[in-house]
Amino acid sequence: MSQTPAARKFFRTAVVVALATTSIFGFVNTATANGQASSSAAKFEYITVSAGQTLWDLAEQVAPNTDPQDWMQDVVNLNGLTSTDLKPGQRIAIPQ
Repeated sequence: MSQTPAARKFFRTAVVVALATTSIFGFVNTATANGQASSSAAKFEYITVSAGQTLWDLAEQVAPNTDPQDWMQDVVNLNGLTSTDLKPGQRIAIPQ
């Protein structure tokens, strides 16, 4: 029995979507598992942000031998921040 062009197109699209969805979920699960494994071994302490204090300032104080941008990205990821902006009184975890 022969399929119509529309049926073949639908089938191809469905297969592509199924493969893409499976790939995406596999990637997310792998990334989540890797993130959980590395975060459980991380050591950190909490600080309360002072007025005028920036992540760059903290990077220079806490990790002077580390690339400040890498350290700042670690702090953003550790705290689930959406930017590098800090507010006075904000309590954040910093890696040691």
